[in-house]
Amino acid sequence: MIVAPDETYTAADAGLVLARSERQVLRYLDSGRLRGSRASGRWTVTALHIWEFQGIAEEMMESWRLYCRISGAPEEIIEKHKVAEPGE
Repeated sequence: MIVAPDETYTAADAGLVLARSERQVLRYLDSGRLRGSRASGRWTVTALHIWEFQGIAEEMMESWRLYCRISGAPEEIIEKHKVAEPGE
């Protein structure tokens, strides 16, 4: 299943993806191990944040860009999801 890098998850949903409890995901978010955004007291996490946490962001982004090319997505959408090289 192809998931867009900007797909958002709640802490509970992120727990399902990561096979962790919601409480553990909240600990990761509070400690900074997992990136996310907090609005109105609730955390949201993107698929890209989860991939970074798992150490598979580059591979998943390459798969996403390939999927976009195959599906005929406009080039600006593909460019929007480029991963910055280290040091940029």
